[in-house]
Amino acid sequence: MTEPRLSDRRSPWATVRGWVRSWKQEPGSENLLRLKRSAESCYARMIELETATSAELQNVVDEVLRNPPSPEESTGFFAVAGELARRRLGLRPFNVQLLAAMNMFRGRVVDMATGEGKTLVGLLVAAAYATMGRRVHVLSANDYLAERDAEFGSAFFESLGLSVSAVTQSMPRRSRRDSFKAEVVYTTVHQVGFDLLRDRQRTQNPDTIVDAMDVAIVDEIDAVLIDDAMVPLVIAGEADSQPPDAELVDAVRALRPNVDYVVDADGLAASFTEEGVESLEAALGGLNLYDDDSNDLLTAAHLALHAHALVHRDIDYVVSNDRIELINTTRGRVADRQRWPDGLQAAVEQKERLPVSQQARVLDQMLVEAVVREYTALTGMSGTAAEAAERIQEDLELRTGVIPRNRPLRRTDLPDRLFLTRAQRNEAAALHVAEARSRSRPVLVGTGSVRESEEFASVLADHGISAAVLNAKNDAEEAEIIARSGTAGTVTVSTQMAGRGVDIMLDEEASRAGGLLVLGLARYDSTRLDHQLRGRAGRQSDPGESVFYTSLEDPVVTENLEIGVTPDSVSGIGLIEDAWFQEVYEHAQRVAEGKALQLHRTTRSYHTVTDRHRVLTLRLREQILSDSPGSLDGLLDSIFPDASAARQRWKQPEKRELVRQVVLFHIDQGWADHLEHLAGVREGIHLRVLGRQNPLDEFLIIANESLAHLESDYLARCAETLCRAHDEARAIEDLGLRRPSSTWTYMVTDNPFGSEADRVVEFIGRLVRGKRPRAVRYV
Repeated sequence: MTEPRLSDRRSPWATVRGWVRSWKQEPGSENLLRLKRSAESCYARMIELETATSAELQNVVDEVLRNPPSPEESTGFFAVAGELARRRLGLRPFNVQLLAAMNMFRGRVVDMATGEGKTLVGLLVAAAYATMGRRVHVLSANDYLAERDAEFGSAFFESLGLSVSAVTQSMPRRSRRDSFKAEVVYTTVHQVGFDLLRDRQRTQNPDTIVDAMDVAIVDEIDAVLIDDAMVPLVIAGEADSQPPDAELVDAVRALRPNVDYVVDADGLAASFTEEGVESLEAALGGLNLYDDDSNDLLTAAHLALHAHALVHRDIDYVVSNDRIELINTTRGRVADRQRWPDGLQAAVEQKERLPVSQQARVLDQMLVEAVVREYTALTGMSGTAAEAAERIQEDLELRTGVIPRNRPLRRTDLPDRLFLTRAQRNEAAALHVAEARSRSRPVLVGTGSVRESEEFASVLADHGISAAVLNAKNDAEEAEIIARSGTAGTVTVSTQMAGRGVDIMLDEEASRAGGLLVLGLARYDSTRLDHQLRGRAGRQSDPGESVFYTSLEDPVVTENLEIGVTPDSVSGIGLIEDAWFQEVYEHAQRVAEGKALQLHRTTRSYHTVTDRHRVLTLRLREQILSDSPGSLDGLLDSIFPDASAARQRWKQPEKRELVRQVVLFHIDQGWADHLEHLAGVREGIHLRVLGRQNPLDEFLIIANESLAHLESDYLARCAETLCRAHDEARAIEDLGLRRPSSTWTYMVTDNPFGSEADRVVEFIGRLVRGKRPRAVRYV
């Protein structure tokens, strides 16, 4: 059996365009078809192996294992691996899957359409690296997919003599450590990052969890390296901070919108009015919020207002089991172990009258992007990697190209239908759903939030349509709901990114009816997310259709543009027939993408400074942990430069372990202080613009000064601790030192208080108005 040659799948004009883009070295233009002949030879050899007996195939496998593949010559390996996949998994790789695997083995990022079999490609590439003796982490989108794919591929990996495991959140420390020793590990980038943070807090050298950071194969690479790249992963210990004052929270809850406070047009900042400040002061017993003694209370008031006016239930978070669960804004699902900075987290919990969670002191943190940078080799795949190619190339210097489809695309993408209002949009969309359902077509409706998914399901119910709703409140049922969504006449309403990693399979009646209809309610902040939603239809040449119903009241418009004119041509149902407004809508989306890119770059710039400092601190910490020759003795010389008797006392063999633990304690405490100080500096660094200074340059100066103090401070603290130590001391607890009794990991959302430009404008306004401004918002 043979497949159509890869070269047959591109029109002459497409080939010419590809050459031009590749010659210009445009991101996403990497010519992956250079390996087409190798892939075709590999496929032919794989077909030949189908007739081999088990013993004959085992001989070929043994030969491959004796002569492991290399990125430059992998045809033989992938042919054998493909036949093993057919026998062990029931899947024979397509020609295009072999082409993708070969390119990924060479370090390229591949764009493969939804339904083209990325899971099998990942298995093949992981096996190729592992057979070379490399340690491989396959980074999945979530724990469910990591467990599913590790279990699915176990027989395949075992046939090559390779061990495979999955690492998920629920696993205890010992199990995690054992699982990371496997040659192929399926997990998420968050799990790896959290375990790296735990390893950085260890006090015994062999006690590491993550065994190696060698090769990473990133599934849905754009989601990991763009959507989540700037999310800080945090390890924290208990803190002694106090929860917000309940009286203050109740006073803010009673304030009136547009009277006592106003919300900016972009929804990112809220401000007390003069009347609101007076009302709040009266409710708190007549105090003056702008007295120097009331600074903490004023900050708490700003946080309470933000929680009350800007953070919305069923949009930004849901309440489940008496806990606040944040919603991942790019996926519309619960963000596992994610929380806001402590003050805001506590304010929202009090707003919902929930128990205030334990306050935290950040011990260490790292960005998701920084986790990925720890690997020696990196590759990945996604259905929308080409659209993210510029960012992937800029951030990680990885080249991206597109893999042809195995079969032609039969999905029809209809033009957007733009309406004046959300209500008109929803009514028209509901009629479209009803019409499709009447013809037995399955329908998947993509929405932007939990609230909108439930509102539209209610609109459908008014039309007599019962819809399955998939959102952050029931995402545990995701696989089951998505599996049914290809059934004829089924209507599914979901937040964005529905079923990523899970194929929607059509039944025969649904295929005859025209396949899956994907209907988007409003566009997202990124065209890439729009295309991911469209990609749910048209799997492997299935029929399908997609359309977006939009309105001028959609958040992508209202949060990015102010439109001062109204359409001249509007139909009776509110459909805008003026093409210029469609261009305006698309411009709003580009503005949103530009804001996200700028935030990404700014966040990375500031964290890069901290990362460099962490490298220096970790280097010293590792030297102390491993007791590398002269490291502890040299440190004691620095601690006691003029006290030889003290140096000799603590250089005694029986004292070295206690000294090591004291030094590690003060290094870790100093680093936590350093992080806390820099976080506070960054909150106000934007004000340097007023003095015609570059905020990032000034931050670097302040950070380097803080780093210099960090070293001198922990040396002084070590000297003070050791000087007062009694001879019977055996552990740091005997010296009055105490590490956190518990630590936990979580993710912190992006800064929720608006852009630095907003803060500068507000600050200038305060200067003009004096200390007591007419309108105050949290800065």
